[in-house]
Amino acid sequence: MKTLSKYVFKEHVGPFFGSIIIVMFVMVMDFILDILNLIISKGVPTMTVLELFALNFAWMLALAVPMSCLIAGLMAFGRLTDDGEITATSSSGIPLIRLMVAPLIAATLLSLFMIYFSNRVLPESNYKAKILMGDIKRKKPTLAIKERIFIDDFPDAGLYIEEVDAKTNELWGITIYDGQNRRVPRIIKAEYGQMSYSESTDALTLELENGTIHEIDERNPSKYTRVGFDTQTIRFKNLGQKMTHSESAHRGDRELTIDDMRFRIAQKDTALQKSLNAIVDISDKAYRAAFNPGGSDTPSDPIIIYNALQRRIKTTIQSIGSQENAIKAHSRFIRKYQVEIHKKITLPLACLFFLIVGAPVGVYAKKGGTGVAIGFGILFFVLYWAFLIGGEELADRGFIAPWLAMWSPNIIMALIGGTLLYRTIWSSRFRGFSFVAKILKWLNRLFKGRR
Repeated sequence: MKTLSKYVFKEHVGPFFGSIIIVMFVMVMDFILDILNLIISKGVPTMTVLELFALNFAWMLALAVPMSCLIAGLMAFGRLTDDGEITATSSSGIPLIRLMVAPLIAATLLSLFMIYFSNRVLPESNYKAKILMGDIKRKKPTLAIKERIFIDDFPDAGLYIEEVDAKTNELWGITIYDGQNRRVPRIIKAEYGQMSYSESTDALTLELENGTIHEIDERNPSKYTRVGFDTQTIRFKNLGQKMTHSESAHRGDRELTIDDMRFRIAQKDTALQKSLNAIVDISDKAYRAAFNPGGSDTPSDPIIIYNALQRRIKTTIQSIGSQENAIKAHSRFIRKYQVEIHKKITLPLACLFFLIVGAPVGVYAKKGGTGVAIGFGILFFVLYWAFLIGGEELADRGFIAPWLAMWSPNIIMALIGGTLLYRTIWSSRFRGFSFVAKILKWLNRLFKGRR
């Protein structure tokens, strides 16, 4: 049996890693299409692009591994069935469940590793990827000096050039509109110039020759000044061409570990309880003021008393409404964190539940081809993802409990896989497993009788 277990396990290894490569390739291509225009227009350095891809590999891997387990189970057991090996083992009294033991153990170990990965590695990668993407978006587009095109990428300045030699960085026919700290721009014209860019200071320097400076006095617009020069140096600072790495203290729910989210849930619980206590205090004070006015300065005019009560009621309602809004906000954050906590456990465990589905479906499909396996894999993964996204949305809005929302996809996969395995066991007579079939038949008759 050890030899058979090793053989079945080896049948899963190749399809598993092949599926990971295919799924990751599809995700990477989709990711490239999303950020390609951003990278090209911003002129992001190659190392920064590679870092961005490396950080985003984490969430891609978290999705690719469970799907690869499903495809591996479909392909492995589909090939065993197509070659008649499942029929041979069944004739020898070896049930399908026995063949699944080794893959199930491997899937369980993989699920435990993915839980650790989702709780420790994934949040940090998501956090760093968010910061890096923000740095890229803040970076200004690559400065392009083109002929006969007005360039307004400089801070408070514009540039127009008649001719440009991109190889030597030489310029001819230069016109600069300098509006820095001025309502009326100062115009600088030069016949020839040399430009240079410094990455360390993020500044562009223009060495101009044979030019003139035209300036209008802002206090007296009728006064015009024209100054000629032989050489002049113009520097444009803080162009935003340099990538700056920032830090952010705020982390979203997908950038936190389970312990961090539990700590925040405890904080929100405390704040929620304070709001509840505040509502009780506000109501108690309003009740005492309304029915126990007391004091010598209490007015005797019923109209004055009525108006005072109206104002007090309005103020009390507003105060209670404010606390109710705070309670709703705290409850929403608590549900959001609870959903993410369960997701960090249920999504990695999908490796196990997908294998439970993939093995019997692969047997019933009776085809070991890659197309059939990927087709069934996509079908079940879309079903799983629909329940996951739908459940998350319902849980965030408070319609269902967070644990039920996140565990329902695994429960659905377990029911589908369990039903197919049940049909396999019931329709066969395996030595050592006949009592299972008898129990299932008895439960089926009992269920039908009660119905």
